[in-house]
This record gives sequence, C-alpha cells and structure tokens, in this order.
Amino acid sequence: MDNEKWLKYWRKCLIDSLKNDIKITEQKHFEIKNFDINNSSIYDIERINELINYEEYLLNTRNGVLKDDIDNWIKLDNILVLIAPFKLIQIEQYRANNRNKFPFWYYANVNRQGVLWVPEEIAPFYQRKYLEPQADESTEFIFSSVDKINQQNNVKREDLDTYQRYIDYIKTNFKKVADYNISDYRCYNHKKLNDAVVILSDIQIGAAQSIVDLYDKILKNKEQPELLKAFINIENNRAIKPLQVEEFTSANHLHIGQMGYEFPISISQRKSLYTLLNSDDNVFAINGPPGTGKTTLLQSIVANKIVETAIEGGNPAVILACSTNNQAVTNIIESFSKSNTKDGPLRGRWLPDVDGYATYLPASGKNEDQLRGINYKKLVGGGLFGDIENEEFVGRALDFYLVKSETYFGENLNIPDTLLKLQSEIKEIKYTLIHSKEKWENYLKGESLFKSLKVDEEQKFFSDNFLSADQLRDLARSLQKSEHAILSYFNSESIFRKLFCILGIKSSLRSRQNELNIILRDSILENRIKDYSKNSLLEQCNATIKTVRKITKLTTDWESFKERNDLTGNPPRNKEEYWDLEMLKIRNKVAPNCFYDELDVSIRHKAFQLAIHYWEGRYLQRLESDLRDPNFTKKGKSTVISRWQRHAMLTPCFVSTFYMAPKFFSYYKFLQKDNNGKAVFDNPALFNFVDLLLVDESGQVTPEVGTAIFSLAKKAVVVGDVKQIEPVWNISNKIDVGNLKNSQLIVDYDDEIYETLFDPKGYLASTGSIMKMAQNASSFKEPELEEKGVILQEHRRCYNEIINYCNELAYNGLLIPLKGRSGNDLLFPPMYCIHVESNSVTNNTSRQNYQEAEELVKWLLLNRNRIEGKYEMKVEEAVGVITPFTGQKNVLRSLLKQNGINTSIMKLGTVHALQGAERPIILFSMVYGDGDSGTMFFDRDNKPNMLNVAVSRAKDNFIVFANTKILDKSSKSPSGILANHLKYEDNSLS
Repeated sequence: MDNEKWLKYWRKCLIDSLKNDIKITEQKHFEIKNFDINNSSIYDIERINELINYEEYLLNTRNGVLKDDIDNWIKLDNILVLIAPFKLIQIEQYRANNRNKFPFWYYANVNRQGVLWVPEEIAPFYQRKYLEPQADESTEFIFSSVDKINQQNNVKREDLDTYQRYIDYIKTNFKKVADYNISDYRCYNHKKLNDAVVILSDIQIGAAQSIVDLYDKILKNKEQPELLKAFINIENNRAIKPLQVEEFTSANHLHIGQMGYEFPISISQRKSLYTLLNSDDNVFAINGPPGTGKTTLLQSIVANKIVETAIEGGNPAVILACSTNNQAVTNIIESFSKSNTKDGPLRGRWLPDVDGYATYLPASGKNEDQLRGINYKKLVGGGLFGDIENEEFVGRALDFYLVKSETYFGENLNIPDTLLKLQSEIKEIKYTLIHSKEKWENYLKGESLFKSLKVDEEQKFFSDNFLSADQLRDLARSLQKSEHAILSYFNSESIFRKLFCILGIKSSLRSRQNELNIILRDSILENRIKDYSKNSLLEQCNATIKTVRKITKLTTDWESFKERNDLTGNPPRNKEEYWDLEMLKIRNKVAPNCFYDELDVSIRHKAFQLAIHYWEGRYLQRLESDLRDPNFTKKGKSTVISRWQRHAMLTPCFVSTFYMAPKFFSYYKFLQKDNNGKAVFDNPALFNFVDLLLVDESGQVTPEVGTAIFSLAKKAVVVGDVKQIEPVWNISNKIDVGNLKNSQLIVDYDDEIYETLFDPKGYLASTGSIMKMAQNASSFKEPELEEKGVILQEHRRCYNEIINYCNELAYNGLLIPLKGRSGNDLLFPPMYCIHVESNSVTNNTSRQNYQEAEELVKWLLLNRNRIEGKYEMKVEEAVGVITPFTGQKNVLRSLLKQNGINTSIMKLGTVHALQGAERPIILFSMVYGDGDSGTMFFDRDNKPNMLNVAVSRAKDNFIVFANTKILDKSSKSPSGILANHLKYEDNSLS
C-alpha cells in the first residue's frame, strides 16, 4: 500500500475534522442576512470576490510565489466555500457565553459572478463540539449525536446533477439528524436567526496547522523517515511471543537504570521492558489496562535510556512524550516532576534551581499561573532554560555541583574528573549486571551437571530450590573416601585374584564385583559401574569428584557474587516461582526478595542517580561553552539540535501535545531574498531526530492527529488500551469514505476493503486510533490476547470486587488484582446500587433524569461528613461523579452548586472527565428509566469502553444511581454484567 496516499488521506481528514469547531471570528468570512438556502446565487459580488482574492493569495504564498511574480502567479475564477445557513443566539437567561453557534454547514462551489453549483464534497457536516458523545466537559449545548449522522445513507455525487437536487439532499439530511426541517428548527435555550455565514473551505485551522504543515513537509521529503514507514505498515503479520520469565536473564543486563527506589517493577512491567530492550523493533506497543502501572513503566524506560547514554558518553537521549489528552499530559509531567531519589550524597539534584526530569512544551497561550511549579520551555523564551542559561547561573551552579561532588567522592575534583569517576561507577554497575548473567548461567550449568549425576535423594542437596555448597562439599569428601577405599582394596587384593581376573575367570570377576559393590554401597558410584578394573574405577571416581567440585565452584561463585552485591534472592526459573515470591512479598509486606527486584531498588537506582549527575556536569560544560557562541539564540539546524541536546542533559523527557510538538521540533533555513531584499526562510522539520517517542493514552489519539509525529523520531513506545475511552472522532463515516476514495485508497464507495482491512487495523479517521495502528505495527503478541503488543496485568488501584467486573467485562480474566478484597473499614459496599424510581427525558437532544440527579446530590450531602472524616480531604476531592450524558452533567452541576458543593474542583462529567484519573469513591448516574426504549448508551455495540473506564476510576467504592428495572442480570451486555456485580440497597435484584 502506498504510504504517500495514506499521508494525503490523513492530512485531508485532519483538515476536515478541524472544521468541526469553526470559530468564524478567526476566519475570512462574510454574512448574508435573511438567507434563503434554495437560492442558486449569492448576490453580494463584492464580498465573494474578496473571498476569492484571499484564497488566491493563500494558494500562491503557500507555493512560495511572491505577489510581483506575474509569470508564476496562479489566478482563481472560482472557489469552494462553506455555508452555515443559520446561526443560534443564546437566550439571555440561559447565557453562558456570548458566542453565536453555527452547528450545521455544507459545501458549495461559487464563481466571481456569485453562481453556486454542486461541489465534489457533498456530505454536510455538523460541528463535532455540539454532538453527543462529548469529551469536552465545558460543553453545554448539544445539537444531535454522532450516531444519527452516521446512520444517513450514502448518496452518489453523480445523482445530484442540479444544484436544487443537492440542496434537497442537504435539507433531507438535516431533518434526519436534527429532527426538524431547517426552516422550522428550534431549541429551548437558543434563538435561531436566518443569517448565513460564508467562509473558505480550506479554513485557517489554528493549533492543528502545525500537524498539517508537518504532513506537507513529509510529502515533500525525498525519503520517508524510517519510523514512519514502520508505523504505516498495514500488512505486518509478525506475531512473536514476548520474553517469558524463563528468558529474563538473557535481557537482565540490558536493564541498567531505574528511576524509583521504593518499589521494583512488576512481573509484567519487567516482561514489557525486557522485551523492548531485547528487540530491534522501531514500534513497540504496550497494552495498559487501568491501574496497571503504565506511568511507572514509562519512568523505567526513560531512566534506562539516561543511563545507557551516560555509559556511551556521546549525546544524551532526546525523549518526547506525547498525548492529546490533557489528563495524560498532566500525569506524565507530575510523574517526572520530582527528583526524589534514595537518601545519601547522590540524592536529588547537584544543581540549584532545578528539579524533575521532564520539561513541558506548552502552547504560547499558557500563562505563568497555569505553568507554576513545573518545568516548561516556550517557543519564544521563558521557562526553566530561559531562567538559568546565563553566566550568573553557571557560576553558582559550578560551585554547587563541585561541593556535591566532593561530598560524594571525598576529594576535591574538577568537572572533567568528576565526570570520569561518575561514568566509571556506572560502567562498574553495567559490568556487575553482565557478570550476574554469566554467574547465574554458569550456576544453571552446574545444576544441570548435578542432575546428570542422578544422585539418590537428590532433593536433600537443595535448599529453597538452590544447590547447597555444604552438601556438595560433603559429597566430594564422600567420593574421596570411596576413592581411598578403592585404592586400599586393590592394594590388598591377592596376586592370584588379580591374575584370574586378568585371565577373565568369571568366578574371580564376580567376587571382585561383589566386594567392590559392598565398599561403594550408598555411594553415587553404586549402580553406575560397568568396568570393575582398578584404572576404570579410579578414572570414574576422579571424574565424578572433579564434576562435583566444578558444581561446587559454580555454586559458590554465584553465592559470592550475591554477597558482594548485597543480594539474597535468585532469578525465578519460571512464572509460577516468580509469582510465589511476589505474593510472599505482598502478603508479608517484606522488602524485595527476588533477584530482579533487589537489583531495581539497589544498583539500578544508583546507576540512575549517577547518570543524572553525570549529565548535569556535562550540561554545565556545554552551557559554559555555548554561552560564548554568537549563534546561541539562533534557530539554524545545528544550533537547534545542539540546544535540544543541551537541554536533554538536564531534563531528558519533553512533554507535549501532538499539536505543539511539530512547532518545537523544527528549525529555520534560509531560502532567498525577495525583491525588497528581505530574507525568506523555510521551516523544515527535524526528521529522525528524537531518540525515543513515547505516546501515552494512545487509545484516545486519532490517526490523522498522531501519525505525522512519528516522522520526528527514531523509535516509538506506544502505550494505551483500546478497551478504555475511544477517540472523539471528528470525521463522519460518509466524509471518511469520500476521503478514502479521493486519496485513491479505495476504488469506489462499494469497496469493502476499508471495513475488512483498514478499520480493524485502526487506520480510519472515523473509527481508528494510534494504539490500534501501533498494535498492528508491533511484532509481539501475547498468546492469550486477541490484540498484538505486550500487556500489563498487575492491578493495584481498586479493590478486587471492583476490578473483577472490568476483568470479566473487558480483559478475559487476564488482570491480576493485587489490592485484595475490601475490609470492614469501608463506608459502603465496594460495588453498590441505589434504586431511584424515575424516568429520563430528552432535553435539547441530550438525555437527563432530574429525579435521579436529586437523589444523588441528596445522598452525597447526607454522607458528606463521613466521607470527609474517613479520607481527611474535602468531599469534592474524594468523590468523582460520572454520567453518560452532557444534559445530566449540567443538571448535576447545577444541583451540586445550589447545595454548596464546589464543582470547580470536583471531577464531574462524562467518563472523559476521569480518564487517567482516580478517586476513592465514584458515583455513577445511569439516567435511563424503564420507560426508555432502544439500546442504552453504555451498551452500544456491546463495547466495554465506557463502563470499563467508569468503574476502574473507583479505588474503594463504585456507587450506581439507577432505576434498577433497566438492569438485566441475564444479559451479556456491559450493564447486564455490571448488574451481577452490584449489591443493591433494597435487595431488589440481589
């Protein structure tokens, strides 16, 4: 499949998707009063020509054509426009803001005479920000739903041969989606004005312009970046099994850095990390169900990279962490924000005014208050590096650093000598890990040799499944006694017996054999002797003694290695043994007792501390030198690359949204001077520059938003869960299919390849995600999983009763609950349902249930003091409130505010409000009543996503407010499965 076609397709889809939040004040536009949609002409010729002239200017400037270049200037006689046939104005008493709303748009071609005709793009579109389901918790107005739009039938362009037929199709489509004719449309809190707005179809698209530009740069580049090619690999059918516990020792030496020191990584985190480190794959997918430690794993990956590059001594790793989800970005920043390391002279930072290991790359509009307390780097000045990259800081920092160095090493060193010593210690840790692999593998060879001896009562030679050196020494001594007994026997054997045995007389041979068997009784040589001649017996005895001594040495070498490095445990030989050790540690709350775990919290963490201080010293050296460079603040390629590498020495991880990353990872390149002598610059991307791209919550990232970023990096680790919140798709199925055809990815509208191949692999802008694409690009697959990629399994957030629901609903029992069952200290049952006898209503196309909302608020007020007493925090911080519908969210917010609850700090809204977050108590308002018909929203397509996320946010209690008549225990739907996990207030369904 041609990657170029895919890139053009995603570029087009991105532009289309961004039309779903059109801010007309930011666009070139004009209005038409009392607009009649049936008119086939626009009579304001002057305004139409202004629009065409502006489009002409944009077209030429994008192609680098200057206004006075008459020969190359492209003239336009007609353009494609977007028309909103009406606008909505919020009625005063309902007003939340003063912005007019334009929920509905359609395309039309128009020429300089104002004549309209049928466009190629015939599907109208509805601004996504006004459609259910909603991710934007600030949305108050709902126009319709995505489902209604996608239910509309395809119409072929050739069937709309006149403009009037096209307009009839537009009006029919509108009525099916909005339940009104365009002329009759109304809603309860807005007034409709028949004032149309006309804008260019290729609208200015704000923040996403950087991604569109990046697509353009990729398409112009002669060679596509390697990571991007690996990611767009739709025919990838490789499915290798990830490393198993039995294979961990083969990759253990590759794991040389660990950020945390209090807790080691879990078994499945280790499997993921070791598989990644042992793989040459450019794209690595990690399936991260809720509460399984995705952030901790990302920390381990970053820490390992920091140490690896410190050992190499070249440039530091530049790591970019991206997500579209604000909660995910916040989580990454917070997890890297504190430099808490183990106590001692290596603790924290050896530089003043610096903390944390990540720097946020914010939008220009973020103000200082929003960025307080975190490292950040703006496109134009400001932030951590703007504050410290000066001569004054260098002077202070050098003194500070050298004092820390002297405290640790016990001698007064300069920067170069400190760096050499730090690097030497890190290398020693690496050698220790390599030796650990060799020593353990040698021990296993010794164990195999021992088993080949076939010793009776073999188990007595083992203690805790490990060979006993003392028992082996006793065995060697016993063999030596047998050796002496054999010598003594032959020395005392009569000359005649010797002669008769040499002659082969059977009676003499039999007598010798019987006598020697008595001497060797209970020896490991018994029953193994085939030749009873003196030389043969002594050779066999000597060989066995040497073997036992070799086994003893291999055993004691391993024991000595552990003793030198303060280790007590051994590498588990299999998954069962590993889990026995893990559960023993959890039950008894003891320190890490497994070889891998002990290394994590000891020398691996020390290697990370040493590497951080190594890079701090390198940063001071580089900064001192670079400040003297006249190009220090310039934006040429070499300067920009040097700046990123310098900054990565201090904070190796840079955190950004997909919209901002392309702006940061680019540089200026001089092109030419215009006719006025002014320099004209290009803005190329830093392709293949970022050493490692981390994508978090990738199950929420659409392909058109996320794919282009892969061109900037060399390797990617993509973390997500396709069974949690799906992306908010801004492209309808109809527009998507049209874009596939226009990009030549399908032959015609009946081509089913987009359903059979493109959709399952996650490539479509209307159904796909970066996580699905990464799963497809990954070479690894767990035998128990349908999806590719490795999986994290250990769940620690929720009590077992809570996560057991998610385990049954979405994960086929693969999650391993480790928090345990709830005790008697909980205020409420962990999975609890409160019956509310009520029905819902649809108000402004969004469903709500006022009585259910009242009961929820009443319950919260009744239990407020108990909740605050138990958790020692405000109820707003201890409780999250989730509902499927924006309408119900608005009702709940209003009632909570009226009753003194501060909703500005409470997590309240649809499931998107709590994706990536958690609360001790989650209240879930189901909204539906027994009078409602059709499939409930959270049971749609039998997908587990919504209820999976809602339930797994609750650490202690998940409490449902519902008319229990809607819950069917016999159903295999998400709500039916939930019904079987709930305890009921009135025992109506228990």
